[in-house]
Amino acid sequence: MKKALTILAILPLLLIISGCPVGIAYPLGYNGKEKIDKQLIGSWIQSNTEMEVMKMEIEKLNDNTLKLTIKERGAMFMEESDVFRGWCTTIDNQDFVYFQEKDSLGANYYHYAYKFDGKKLITYDMSLLEGGIDAVTSTEAFRAEVIASIKKPEFLSAETIWEKD
Repeated sequence: MKKALTILAILPLLLIISGCPVGIAYPLGYNGKEKIDKQLIGSWIQSNTEMEVMKMEIEKLNDNTLKLTIKERGAMFMEESDVFRGWCTTIDNQDFVYFQEKDSLGANYYHYAYKFDGKKLITYDMSLLEGGIDAVTSTEAFRAEVIASIKKPEFLSAETIWEKD
């Protein structure tokens, strides 16, 4: 019994250390008002089995909304759903994509910075380095926190390289 309680107490710390993205109640952008990045569309794979997702498919729902379907879960995948809506935004010349469970309007958002290197998609987790997650009380406050944090070298972490499938 004591061993089980110890494992439960350590689990949140392990999730933080492993770089899993943190769900945030607010989107980084303005859902449905910014154009999607069409380069994101396609089937993407990566080989690190310790990550949340091994294979995903991104489709265009309309000019402003993406649909992401998890095709193969990784060891760290914790969500109940495999289907998400997604949107794009740009802050200080850095592109971001963020997702929310497709059938849950109240679900948290998962945010990633990204860039392309040739045909490869590279995604990153991001760190809020000024006020932290407590400073995120609205989309505007979230954007301000990112603007303050983006200037620091440790802003981006957990690089994941995706290749078209």
